[in-house]
Amino acid sequence: MARTSPYRRGRSFEYRVRDLLRGQGYFLVRQARSGFPDLVALRRGEILLVECRVDGYVSPDERDRFLRIAEQTGGRAVVARRVGGRIELVGLA
Repeated sequence: MARTSPYRRGRSFEYRVRDLLRGQGYFLVRQARSGFPDLVALRRGEILLVECRVDGYVSPDERDRFLRIAEQTGGRAVVARRVGGRIELVGLA
């Protein structure tokens, strides 16, 4: 059986997160080519900037950059991670 590349696993996880948020009524935009953040989720009065990380790890430099982008756009920085078989969304502050 062929092994799945980290890129494909990450992309697949992004799609799962996208589908979850769509199901919650968000309009989603996905960044191409591993852009940062991975997803922008919009719902009336709400902007989520979503970085999808299977393990949930965001380096301190990425965290700072992410929080600056959120502040500049009025959005909320969120990391999507996999916990067991489910997706957990964690806000950064």
